[in-house]
Amino acid sequence: MFPDRQLEALLALEQRIRRKLAQAAASIGLDQVVFPGAGRTEHVFADDREEIEALRREDPSLFERGGEDVHAHSGEEYRQELRKGMERWGERIRGLPWGVGSGFVGGSRAGYVFCARAFDHVRMRFVPADLDGEIERDTLTCLGMLSCEETTERTLPEAFAEGAFAAWERARRDIYEEWLEATDPANLQPEVRPLFKAAADHVRTHGSEGLSIEERDRLADALEAPWGLRQEKRLREVFTPEGADGGPPPPRSPRP
Repeated sequence: MFPDRQLEALLALEQRIRRKLAQAAASIGLDQVVFPGAGRTEHVFADDREEIEALRREDPSLFERGGEDVHAHSGEEYRQELRKGMERWGERIRGLPWGVGSGFVGGSRAGYVFCARAFDHVRMRFVPADLDGEIERDTLTCLGMLSCEETTERTLPEAFAEGAFAAWERARRDIYEEWLEATDPANLQPEVRPLFKAAADHVRTHGSEGLSIEERDRLADALEAPWGLRQEKRLREVFTPEGADGGPPPPRSPRP
């Protein structure tokens, strides 16, 4: 049962409240949501309104979809679709050449979705048709853009197909840059807090009384580890970086 005459007013009230909360959170850089379910950015309520209106019209499709968009699949659901597809058309799919593509009309955004393989990793990218918009990297989002029915008609105008080459260059470059960042040894190193770096440099520069060169190096290496706040507090009790308090570090040697 719905309060038919008050439906529009109730929806508008919720929309206004959530928009004001999102704007307030964004203006002060709030890290946490104000209450569960309220994000820090403005939310579009078109889908919510459509679902409620569908219920008011006694449209049963909402119950058939379980309250979700017909294409709002999870990763497991996509894997099941792929498994069934391979069982049915596996030989034809395996016989397709590299660089194969197709097209259809559907969805809310025009563009190109690419599926590429970089070594053992599959990467998906959505590039807007105008080539200037933001690239989408989330795999489930890209798969959702590709979702269609078995009866969906193939449509790929020549001009749109020609634009795929420039779009692929954007997608390929983005995948390559992501791969470079992921494989850069500097990005694979654990984060070492500044105090521990300073202590390790102090040990290497000034040495430590009673320690051999090998022991000094091991101590410096031990300091350059991703220690937590509790260990940092203990280190501050025996070591202060030069210049941090206006004077030289204390004479005692740091201990990990």
